[in-house]
Amino acid sequence: MDIRQIRTFVTVARFGNVTRAAEALHVTQPAVSGQLRQLEESLGLQLFARTKSSVTLTQAGQELLARAEKALEAYGDFMHAAKALQGHIEGNLRIGVVLVDPALLRVGQLLAVLVRECPALRIDLQMGRTPWLVTALQGSEIDAAIMLARSAPSGCGMQVLQSLTFRLVAPAAWADRVASASPAQLASLPWLRMTPRSAHQELMAEILAKAGIVPMETVLADHELLIRELVVAGIGIGLLREDLAQDALAAGEIVFVDEHRAQTNVAFVYPEERENEPVILAVREALREIWQP
Repeated sequence: MDIRQIRTFVTVARFGNVTRAAEALHVTQPAVSGQLRQLEESLGLQLFARTKSSVTLTQAGQELLARAEKALEAYGDFMHAAKALQGHIEGNLRIGVVLVDPALLRVGQLLAVLVRECPALRIDLQMGRTPWLVTALQGSEIDAAIMLARSAPSGCGMQVLQSLTFRLVAPAAWADRVASASPAQLASLPWLRMTPRSAHQELMAEILAKAGIVPMETVLADHELLIRELVVAGIGIGLLREDLAQDALAAGEIVFVDEHRAQTNVAFVYPEERENEPVILAVREALREIWQP
């Protein structure tokens, strides 16, 4: 007796007809009849009463049908689990996540794929500022990170996921003050200070260098939603991601400071020497799946 015979028994019982069961199983009618005969012989029981046009379950067949269905379900669960364990990956994975909107980083989608494809993998998410993520990577406190970066930190490899544009913005009430303002005039206004060694600071430094602006920096801000709130409140000029800036502009909360902008990347960063480890390869494959064009 094998699983094919049990599947044939259940299918014939459902259809009450050998021909229709053969069509559903994509085999010939003689093959179905042969499998039923072999099953009955191995059990020493008659499972069906046969007529020229149909088959009906005997008392023994009725009593065994529910158990046969459970056997098929158990077999399906077994095969599904076996498939999930192909290329089995287990252990712990510590992923650092930069302090920006998790939806932008598609963290939920990534975890959904990893949980499905690597059910034995234990995943630990840790959010932090860019400087900590870099230090943690280099000190083996985390195994990989999703962060904003133009280039890979020393000793790390990088998989670019998406390019991001950032814009220089000012409170809406300052529209007249920043319109056609000279670098010196802009520098005299209050500015938000970006977190040291962060992607935001790197982008701001590039914009300031190109524009020749040496600003008077006031409040330190280290999260994009906080930066938006502070700019809207009139605390100072700041740097916002393009989509957030466009939303704030449409709401009448901010104005763009000329066409000053800079670009960076959403990237998956990992220790270079671990590039070919199964767990890192699994994450990279999952990221390709969710970030494909």
